[in-house]
Amino acid sequence: MSSTQKDKTLVLDIASFTKEEVISAALNTAVDLSLPIAIWRMPHQSEIHLVLSIDDAKKINSIDLDELKTGFLIAPFQFGKLPAHFIEDDFHLSLDFDEVINNPSSVENEGNDKLDQIKITFETYLTRNIKAKHYHLNPKNTDQAPIDYRHLIEKSVTAIIDRQFDKVVPARSKNIEIPDDFSPVDLLIDLCTSYPNAFVSFVSIPKIGTWIGATPEILIEKADNTFKTIALAGTQNVDPLKPISDTSWTEKEIEEQAMVSRYIINCFKKIRLREYEEVGPKTVQAGNLLHLKTTYAVNTIDTNFDELATVMLNLLHPTSAVAGMPKESAMDFLNQFEKLNREFFSGFLGPVNLENSTNLFVNLRCMQLLDNQARLYAGAGVTLDSDPEKEYQETEMKFKTLLDVVNRQL
Repeated sequence: MSSTQKDKTLVLDIASFTKEEVISAALNTAVDLSLPIAIWRMPHQSEIHLVLSIDDAKKINSIDLDELKTGFLIAPFQFGKLPAHFIEDDFHLSLDFDEVINNPSSVENEGNDKLDQIKITFETYLTRNIKAKHYHLNPKNTDQAPIDYRHLIEKSVTAIIDRQFDKVVPARSKNIEIPDDFSPVDLLIDLCTSYPNAFVSFVSIPKIGTWIGATPEILIEKADNTFKTIALAGTQNVDPLKPISDTSWTEKEIEEQAMVSRYIINCFKKIRLREYEEVGPKTVQAGNLLHLKTTYAVNTIDTNFDELATVMLNLLHPTSAVAGMPKESAMDFLNQFEKLNREFFSGFLGPVNLENSTNLFVNLRCMQLLDNQARLYAGAGVTLDSDPEKEYQETEMKFKTLLDVVNRQL
């Protein structure tokens, strides 16, 4: 090992510690030093990543993915009016889900005093084995005023009848109590185990707050020379007695998913992109729910469109799956009648430029961790055939994605 390589090595052999102990030490370090941290697990993978930045998360008002460094991006639903936040990976560890630490010495050190402090603090917490219970809170967070969600659905259908738009996706929130000994690390690990097909994430930023979730929906994926996005809509409970291939969908659910697909294709048309691969729709499982999914892929070399991921990110968000169609009129309706501060719910998040890959997901099936409470968020796609009670129950089903796991922690 060269002297340069030695400078990049943590003093401790953290391979002898469990992933829970390593994540707890990293979270305690972030809280102690008032630093932003992101932890995530990609779908269908076992490896857990975590990054800490030596500085505050950077506020970003416009995104060029090719210009960003390696790190983690989280953006609110109202991105454009509100900034995104970017956590650079000054301190980056990868943990294998089977209790083995991958590349534990890949933490760079160029004599930076702040990075040295992170390493010393991290190693101190690791040797003391102090379980993380704290996380960053948003001091400006306020209670969300209760809304009559069924009445909002009725108002949405009336607006569709009046031809204001074809679809809208109103959301609601629900607060639950969490005990003093609640462990965010245990919840994160449990989510990874319970939802192997989801993007599981934990993001905690000083003065911004803490969000945790397990989302099934890719917004954009950029890897090598391929760009991907998906249309995901339609929701029903998994029937454990019936194969997924035998799932039946109503006309309303099929049309709702078709609207999302048409929205993506219309974005392609806006940039005169005609060469893309379309696969679906097909039924897929996401935790306790089933959805209809269509995948779109583009070869960026064949289309001579290296900047496609950035262009499509700006065109797609917010998608018709979280806002409605047409986007502008649906957003106007939500801004006037929804009466909910979604914050990062139905925004997007994920790793950027990590190992030549960028993966951003729509922030669904998520909750915000508050002081002794957690706030869950969910929405339902409303079309002409929507029934208020059924849409309300759909949001209850979506809450269960996290509630089922949270209840095991209580």
